[in-house]
Amino acid sequence: MHEQYALPGTTLEALETFLDSEANAHGLDFMGAHGFLTALTVGPRGTLDDDALAAFFEDEQPLPDAAASDALREQLRAWQKSIHAVLYHGSRLELPCTLTAHPTEPNELSDWCVGFMEALFLDEDRWYAADEDEIADLTLPMVVLSDLVDDPDLQVLRRDRKLLKDMTSQIPELITALYLLFHAPDA
Repeated sequence: MHEQYALPGTTLEALETFLDSEANAHGLDFMGAHGFLTALTVGPRGTLDDDALAAFFEDEQPLPDAAASDALREQLRAWQKSIHAVLYHGSRLELPCTLTAHPTEPNELSDWCVGFMEALFLDEDRWYAADEDEIADLTLPMVVLSDLVDDPDLQVLRRDRKLLKDMTSQIPELITALYLLFHAPDA
């Protein structure tokens, strides 16, 4: 990864501690945050702007202190830039959780997918504008695992253990494909 955008381990640990704590009453947890930032990065928005930050924290101030809130926002922007750097330099994005899912119980990967879908919903029209069928295919594992879309057909997919395992294993490649589709369409 390009060192200019490498996120220090201490910053990532501090983010994880805060995002998974009760002090983070309005934001996504650590896994959801990574999914959210990933979707912003690979999708048409491309960056963690003020509108996306407002959605991330449900239009609430993340911390009582304005300076601490600003510092937290900058850490999240740095994290998003580090995700972008990985993809921009052609590396495979490693998720901060194992690529395993359970048909009926939420886990870290389903939390990651919830975050991914929350960011996709911010720009849903823009996501599907270019080629709705292709985007639907590329985002199907995230849609299924997030369990945010109420569709009986998705429930059938979620209960098929073999299909679920196949879909989860494809997520890193799908992230790369989405990034290239939106940010290198002629490649």
